[in-house]
Amino acid sequence: MIGKVTRGWNVYGLIYYLMGKGNEQSPHTDQHVIASWDGCPDLHQPAQLGPDQFDIGDMVRDLRAPAQLAGLPNNRPKEFPEVGCTRIPKGPVWQCSLRNHPGDPILSDEQWTEVVLDVLDRTGIAPAGDLGACRWVAIRHAEDHVHIAAVLVRQDTGELVHPHRNFDFRRVKEACTAAEQRLGLKSTGGADRTATPRPTRAESEKAARLETLPARDRLREKVQVAAFVATGWDTFRASLAGRSLAVRVHRGRDGRIDGYAVTDPRDPACMTAGGDPIYFGGSKLAPDLSLPSLCTRWAAGGGIVTASDPTRALASAADVLRRSTANPESVFFREAAEGVAYMASDALFAVYWATGGPDRQPAREAWQAYGRAARVPYQVMPSRWGPHALRLRGLSRQLVIAASKAPDSRVNAVAVVALVTVVISLLVEVAAWHETQNNLAAASHARTAGVALAKIAEVQSSAGGPRRPLIAERQAFRATTQQPPRRERQR
Repeated sequence: MIGKVTRGWNVYGLIYYLMGKGNEQSPHTDQHVIASWDGCPDLHQPAQLGPDQFDIGDMVRDLRAPAQLAGLPNNRPKEFPEVGCTRIPKGPVWQCSLRNHPGDPILSDEQWTEVVLDVLDRTGIAPAGDLGACRWVAIRHAEDHVHIAAVLVRQDTGELVHPHRNFDFRRVKEACTAAEQRLGLKSTGGADRTATPRPTRAESEKAARLETLPARDRLREKVQVAAFVATGWDTFRASLAGRSLAVRVHRGRDGRIDGYAVTDPRDPACMTAGGDPIYFGGSKLAPDLSLPSLCTRWAAGGGIVTASDPTRALASAADVLRRSTANPESVFFREAAEGVAYMASDALFAVYWATGGPDRQPAREAWQAYGRAARVPYQVMPSRWGPHALRLRGLSRQLVIAASKAPDSRVNAVAVVALVTVVISLLVEVAAWHETQNNLAAASHARTAGVALAKIAEVQSSAGGPRRPLIAERQAFRATTQQPPRRERQR
């Protein structure tokens, strides 16, 4: 279950939308009030005037009555001259949408009411048993989600309530997690600040018009590939340029580079209507693509290693996770497991790069799906890198470079199946370790990646092995992995 909180000023506009017909992406059906502040939702159900038309006047007046008595405006003001500034504070209208996973069972109105009451109690908007709390209603217009509309003014004192001081978005997440456990719903990731930013609605609609993927998603993969092959800022920037990406750097007061943004000047989705480029910062693509995170990754090392048996090195990394699962309280094993789990993403990229033809898409799906399982909650990257993690990174780079330099011919099917099989075993151990850490969403991502890789093993047994990357791809890779001139390194 996912909750999203927004703030505003216009109660009428919010209720009009919630009780209206919706839009093409989310049409509204069977709009009705399932809960209210006084425990009498039937009394606040608007009379229906026609198809998707309701008389919401009485409901709106009842909701904003305390705000009117407190002297708050009904609409967003242009300025606040009494305080001598033009910065408009957040409005008193609080809206929270609660949505289930498509695979979850359909909840009844009574079950949704329990979730709503828990949300309002945790956020402090309407604590349980507080008869003078804020006024609110819960409206359901679809099977999989409900909306809470509240006016943040107490009925008894007229004081403005500030749920954001109680970190309302975190309290909503806690209520959603409790509902998942209580009702047996699909577990979602915790609010650990490591989630990959999703495309905005404008980006998704623009991509639909252009019949392509959102620009943010396509740029993310290109930057991820560049970060993998790079060993520092200079090689990273050269790798971005080799993929026809324009880079804009940000410098601090001391003149040092402390951030970057990228765009694709050839992509219409990366341009405004006036033709100006739209840049995306590294942290807006993925939390581990910010410049500080990349510098931490590069500083960790993990150069090319010589391994006659790559499957043995991968099995050794899986053994680290297995021992970490058996010792979940050990700080040493936890730090070692975090590094191996993060570098397992590099192993997946190596499989993705070395495969081709019909196997390339499943390998890409596995690499992309694993992202959440690689990151450490609340810090994105591990604080320490153990020898097994660095060895895993070096081995992955070795496999990628070997695949890039090899002739354009089929790989031995037995070797590919053995490699994919041991990577799947590594993902199984990652999922088991995340479960011991109660990172259920990360464990789910690791299992999803393993399922995608299993498709490759099935195909390889009958197709005779994947093809190496195309010649143009290998040449681009070699160009971006060349060492910089000696004078650059001596600076």
